[in-house]
Amino acid sequence: MEAPVVAVRAGALSGQDSARASPRRRGRPGQSRRRADAIRRAAEPARAAGPDRSAGGHRRRTGQLGPSVAPSTSPQRAGIDFTAERARHARFVGRTALLAELDRRLIEDAADRWVVVTGGPGMGKSALLATWLTRREAAGDRVPHHFIRRGEYDWDDPAKLVGSLVAQIAARFPDPPEPEADARMHPAARLHAALQRVSQHQLVPQGRRLVVLIDGLDEYDPPAGSVAAGAPGRDPLAEFLPHNLPPGVSVLCASRPRHPYVDLLLARGAQQLDLDGAALAAENTATVQAFWDQAAPELDLDARFIAEAVDRAGGNPQHAEMLRKHLAGLPPERRRVEDIPAGLAGLLARTWGRMRADPTVVEGLGVLCAAREALTLDELQAVTGWAGEAQRDAFKRTALEVLIETRRTEAVREYRLHHDSIRAYVADAVGAAAILRHHLALAQRLATWPAPADAAARRYALHHALLHRAEAGAWADAWRVAADLAFLELKCRELGVHDAEADVARTAARCRASGDKVHGDRFAALARALGRESHWLRAAPEATAALVWNRLRRSGWSASELDAQLHVPEGAEFLRVRVRRAATQESPALVRDLAGHTDQVTACAMTPDGPRATPKR
Repeated sequence: MEAPVVAVRAGALSGQDSARASPRRRGRPGQSRRRADAIRRAAEPARAAGPDRSAGGHRRRTGQLGPSVAPSTSPQRAGIDFTAERARHARFVGRTALLAELDRRLIEDAADRWVVVTGGPGMGKSALLATWLTRREAAGDRVPHHFIRRGEYDWDDPAKLVGSLVAQIAARFPDPPEPEADARMHPAARLHAALQRVSQHQLVPQGRRLVVLIDGLDEYDPPAGSVAAGAPGRDPLAEFLPHNLPPGVSVLCASRPRHPYVDLLLARGAQQLDLDGAALAAENTATVQAFWDQAAPELDLDARFIAEAVDRAGGNPQHAEMLRKHLAGLPPERRRVEDIPAGLAGLLARTWGRMRADPTVVEGLGVLCAAREALTLDELQAVTGWAGEAQRDAFKRTALEVLIETRRTEAVREYRLHHDSIRAYVADAVGAAAILRHHLALAQRLATWPAPADAAARRYALHHALLHRAEAGAWADAWRVAADLAFLELKCRELGVHDAEADVARTAARCRASGDKVHGDRFAALARALGRESHWLRAAPEATAALVWNRLRRSGWSASELDAQLHVPEGAEFLRVRVRRAATQESPALVRDLAGHTDQVTACAMTPDGPRATPKR
């Protein structure tokens, strides 16, 4: 599978002016690293030189700066740690027959297949997959896995999803290693390449099998304004899933039923296990019964209470878990059978009815709906403006039954909503206007820029400063942050170039969709500049100001526009290109350089529909 592009320029022909690049020009050993060092020198030594300020107040030096050969460096690899997410399901019981059925379809049968587990909110899809994963690990089998969670920790970002899976695959099958160029492929193409490589060199020759687990497919939403989001008939799952599986590979995933993604998986030949189906109704009830048999002794519940709790759950394990947490906070005399709501929807309504009476709780839950990560009580207080300990304690005491409490450090606890069904209910109950207000508060009090000194707050700001401003529709402030080249440099350095480019591109799409064309065009131009310089920013993030300023200058921005729109870090000095006529401007058709090849590129093979290209020698 090829990497998707619109128009590309090969790294071996990546001179400052593509119209003048010689086809005989080739990269020589060590040239890439020397060129990266040259960029660093261009960005740093001039800081000690005397100031030569432009009309906008920024120091200016003129000249030309442009790499001629892309550096051969790879983005940092790291698998995501899902320990806290998997710990949510520590009380899982039952499902013995269903776990055995997964073993049969994925391990015992020598067939390569997709298996999708479907079920409504709270039916235990994630718990089932997490438990099956734990069982396989206990058997000595390392299963590459990912849990997609809407709006949390960037777990729904295709590049990060695939990057984590590929890192786990490489940890299990280190030989042969992933080629450097693969790390810059389209996510679905990269995953397919990794699976194909393992299949060819390990699985087929040794008669082994590999299962990849992905939970929460229905929680992946294509970015607003993207092709996958707007084009009828497009397959959003193709952003990170290959269409075909190589020999020896199977995929286990989960989604809500009747979601369009289920039909897309069935079109791939997936086998469906529907937890809502009549065939599994008895097992659902048995699972809830097993849960209460385990939980009843610690709460001192009698048989009649347990029987009613099982009946009113309707086979929904989330109902059982939420009710258990609620009962644990009540004195025994207040635990009454007649107060048990029927069904998960009824329990959510009853729970919200209790909590909405306290404005402190409503405000805190609303902020957690808008937040993209778990927050500490200190962070919640900073965003909500709570007066002191009394409000913090009231929130924790009342809302804990719908929260997950984890440790950020040994002494600090953090909180997030327990389930996406809870998030959806609370967001609907408080209303869109309140959620927008919470996004703005998060932008102004937590995801601030310049970043605060606290490391956790700085990391949150780098991840989510643009997102919260986009959600709030604060486009001018979002541009102020994005146009600060110190912000982009720190994102490139700490989160990676892909994260910086993707974040700005998503903001551009949302801004244009909102009708703000002026800011939308600026964001889009900035995203293109980051893409065009991505191969260099990986090697020298400290040269971000120089690379972005000059790339925008060559794309048609005037020096006065750049001085007015970009904030160059104090003390940053670099050579600035002069563009005297339109003919020297770079074509907007160029998207990025293809890096990683070691010889001259003479042609590109295009797929019939146009968006993919493979360089050929």
